[in-house]
Amino acid sequence: MEFTDFEDVFVHKLAQQYYIEQELVGTLDEMAINATNDRLSDGFADHRDETRTQVGRIEDVFAALDRPAEARDAPVLDALEEERTELEQAITDDDLLNMVYLNAGMMTERIEMTAYEGLSMMADRLEYDRAVTAPLESNYDEEKSAYRELETMATASELKSLWDRLTPS
Repeated sequence: MEFTDFEDVFVHKLAQQYYIEQELVGTLDEMAINATNDRLSDGFADHRDETRTQVGRIEDVFAALDRPAEARDAPVLDALEEERTELEQAITDDDLLNMVYLNAGMMTERIEMTAYEGLSMMADRLEYDRAVTAPLESNYDEEKSAYRELETMATASELKSLWDRLTPS
């Protein structure tokens, strides 16, 4: 692959984010099913539904650029998925698995927030109109909200007993 200008880099990064969002629909569904903490499970299910909408918004950005939507591998997500799957297979304790899911969710949201910040910065520099920037901003706002929800869960009283059980006193 050869990049000849800044727009090529933007489209490449957009295609990677498209891949990430598409992959996360399935991952969030798995974690919603496998998490044994109801609040965590419901949170993953809700964000899965948001992620489906985010996929559509990225398709809207491609359309605004008059380009076909395309997905390109994102090694950062693939690495996180490999680690999550490896841990999932090695853990038999439900509470411990819930904590792994919580951490995986927080890591993924941070990466997505950073990706959308970068895409928004590039879109601004390329002087794209609101048809491109607004969907990216909406996705960023939802990722930020999902991160805050996970952060809140990490300190919630219902998970405090899990932390107490899993950490040495």
